[in-house]
Amino acid sequence: MLLSDMEKLANQFVKYVSEVAGQPATWRPRASEHLPLYLTQQYTQCEITIGRRSFLGILLADSASFRPATFEKHLRQIMVGATDVEGYCLVAEALPAYLRQRLVERKIPFVVPGQQLYWPELGLAVQARKKKQTPVAVAIVSPATQAVLICALTGGIPAPITPKSLAEKLGYTTMTMTRALDEIEANALGQVERNGRERLLNFPAGRRALWPAALPYLRNPVRETVRIRESQLLLKLRIQAGETALGGLSMLVPPKEPVYALGAQAWKKIASRVEQIPVEDTGTCRVQLWCYPPELFARDGQVDCFSLYLSLRAEEDARVEAALEEMMEKMAWS
Repeated sequence: MLLSDMEKLANQFVKYVSEVAGQPATWRPRASEHLPLYLTQQYTQCEITIGRRSFLGILLADSASFRPATFEKHLRQIMVGATDVEGYCLVAEALPAYLRQRLVERKIPFVVPGQQLYWPELGLAVQARKKKQTPVAVAIVSPATQAVLICALTGGIPAPITPKSLAEKLGYTTMTMTRALDEIEANALGQVERNGRERLLNFPAGRRALWPAALPYLRNPVRETVRIRESQLLLKLRIQAGETALGGLSMLVPPKEPVYALGAQAWKKIASRVEQIPVEDTGTCRVQLWCYPPELFARDGQVDCFSLYLSLRAEEDARVEAALEEMMEKMAWS
């Protein structure tokens, strides 16, 4: 990054953070000689002061190749020489929405001046104010928003519904469902109207039209896959997923090792009591850990077809691709 560009970013950062935090912020360059060349090519350091608190600013040189998981590995080395600060913050000129979402999920503090600030250490998690009255479209919807869309696709929203009713139906907070309505409205995936003080979500175009419209914004629901002994997974928790579920809905031969899906809360309850197995073995199964509870939309012991499609659409296996096409062709939309 050129010096002039860095000065411009520094000025934008100071102005934005000062306004949001309600405290004076300063930025000054910081030496990075102790870091190896490959890190200094990716990051520039600065010292950030907010009020009386000092933080290490880590300026991202290029967001195109940025990966949050890789950054976490680099961070351990970067912070070795930062004993004089109480924390750090990643700073970038721009970051696509899906990367910002990943940073929030990993609790990595960051600032994109004029767009978004996520800094839990300061007690701040603030969206840009520039379009306060107009929801901003996103590249990939949040897991909670996706749960609302899957609910609609599976026929769970036959009539206009309020955020409060959605929260009761899906197990989220009313505030989370309010944000879901914002994303749906901003991405033109549904109709949000007001009835007095209440907002109502509706999908007047119907489920068949919603699926292709929503598909570009939907994520793979699988956060992680672990392997455990199948005997350690209670029968009531065995919701078939992956190629196991697809085998039951198409001509695909199911895998020898069963695949199941669990939500975060369900996994949290059993994680300490089960042993994770590194390789396939007799009696093992794979458990997909989902970003929303699969049991919300499961039928006949299997995950819903829409989430199943999303979990497998990136597979480069002609058999899986054909089976997914077969499954969706059989979809009953009425």
